[in-house]
Amino acid sequence: MRHFALAVLLVLGGAAGAAAQSQPVGAGLGPTPADVLCAGMMTNEDVPFDTYVISGEEADPRTVFALGDYIYINKGASQGVKVGDMFMVMRPQTDYLHVQWYSEEHFLAGQAGTIWRDVARIKVVVTHPEVSIAQITYGCTYLQRGDYVRPAVDYPAPPFRPLKDFDRFAPPSGKSQGRVVRAKEFQAMLERSGVAYVSLPDAKVGDYIRFYRPTGRKDSAIYQIGGMTDHVLGFGSTPQHYHPQDLPREVIGEGVVLRVTKTTASVLVYNELREVYIGDQAEIE
Repeated sequence: MRHFALAVLLVLGGAAGAAAQSQPVGAGLGPTPADVLCAGMMTNEDVPFDTYVISGEEADPRTVFALGDYIYINKGASQGVKVGDMFMVMRPQTDYLHVQWYSEEHFLAGQAGTIWRDVARIKVVVTHPEVSIAQITYGCTYLQRGDYVRPAVDYPAPPFRPLKDFDRFAPPSGKSQGRVVRAKEFQAMLERSGVAYVSLPDAKVGDYIRFYRPTGRKDSAIYQIGGMTDHVLGFGSTPQHYHPQDLPREVIGEGVVLRVTKTTASVLVYNELREVYIGDQAEIE
């Protein structure tokens, strides 16, 4: 009887697994709260530093603060802060160990500006004349002294496009094109749920973005060999030479725009045939 029950469980489990695998990821779905609230952005605009995190409970010996903790900000009732006010906490990021991934990276990143990391959402629970106490109600990462505090923004959560509509052989859309300049957490490779900062400042929240890569072109990216469109030493060649522009491009994934600044769009990758790299091309669908 025990063996029979085990066999039934295995069959049911296999059927459930097959059903889950047959359901396209992202079909009729959209970004999670973490996707939306923690996407971050890349901009060359100045972010005001007039409000910031001073410290919090157990300041000695605590170095950082997390979800549920109470922290102190440098604005109080005298500056118009009220109990119940919501703020978002941000932090500029610098990658001190960054390795250049593609040839134009430093130039494009210099134009795009600074990466701003979403840290948390906080709610004011007590006000004093010059400072306020706020509780961390949502956390993307830890808080620390000196983090920027800004009025909370309710970011929209645009839906994903069903995977059945994905066209891996799609021709150019004819709309604005850009590059994946950098990525959240300074990642060089993105899969589903990764966030790319793309040089498409004319995009709108909710736009769908197609990521693609020219065939065989070398952009001086460290993962590329280049020049493999029509010949590989020891593994054949064609009698005629083909340039990358002579061949179809390689569509590698799709994303949806979550935020837009003056220099970039924060794009959530929700579908990919293979990894999206910084330096890859992108276009508005």
